[in-house]
Amino acid sequence: MTFELGPRFRWDERPSSRATGIYAYFIDRLDELLPISVPAHGLLYIGMTDSGLDVRCHFEHAHSGFSTFRRSLGSILKSQLELRALPRSPGKARTNVLNFRFDPDGEASLTKWMRANLTYSYREVGNNGIAVERDAIRSAGPPLNLIGWKNPQRAEVKRLRAICVMEATHLAQSTRQA
Repeated sequence: MTFELGPRFRWDERPSSRATGIYAYFIDRLDELLPISVPAHGLLYIGMTDSGLDVRCHFEHAHSGFSTFRRSLGSILKSQLELRALPRSPGKARTNVLNFRFDPDGEASLTKWMRANLTYSYREVGNNGIAVERDAIRSAGPPLNLIGWKNPQRAEVKRLRAICVMEATHLAQSTRQA
């Protein structure tokens, strides 16, 4: 890693911030996400927020429907945590299925797993958050960032996410037919 984010925090130790910044999630045990290979420093994902750390904390999202990171992580842990994919919200829009979420018990299990296994880092960056995020992703190559670098694990993460999309699609179709 050629960029610096700052200290790592457990979910309940994280600082509060309302400033633009980049954040990163790290895993403690590198073998927890097989078949995904995690680099030795444990970096999983880098993101950017212009709304502040408090708004974009993936440890506290109500569900995964609006979190690419949580959907990817949940797709990898689907069998281990017995997660069930649902459409993000009711309705016919294709994005409701592509941007799936997990059932309430699954979301709770995923959050509990994240809080037990991940650490978090954040750096305020002023007005150039998008550029800093892009450079950080390109230099660090986090395995759960599916765009912004030539990720050799992208196909596997997408394959696992496609399983959840199919499950959510099937549920949406069966609900409409009922």
